[in-house]
Amino acid sequence: MVRKLIVSIDDELEKEMSAHPEVDWAAVAIKAIRSCISGREICNFYNTVVERAILQDRKHRSKTPSKKSQKLRTLRSE
Repeated sequence: MVRKLIVSIDDELEKEMSAHPEVDWAAVAIKAIRSCISGREICNFYNTVVERAILQDRKHRSKTPSKKSQKLRTLRSE
């Protein structure tokens, strides 16, 4: 199904666009929208990967005693 999208532009942009009648501005807009969506999907993917890595790091750190706590245990056992 095809949907219509109405875009408002100012007079200056209309003048600049009119200087290039060979350009299919609707196709340019569609390409820009797809590019924006693709960029957001990539960003969301990387954010998910980073969030998972942070959670795994936190889990690992909570299981691994810090050097300070290891020293305290050594001093207490002596």
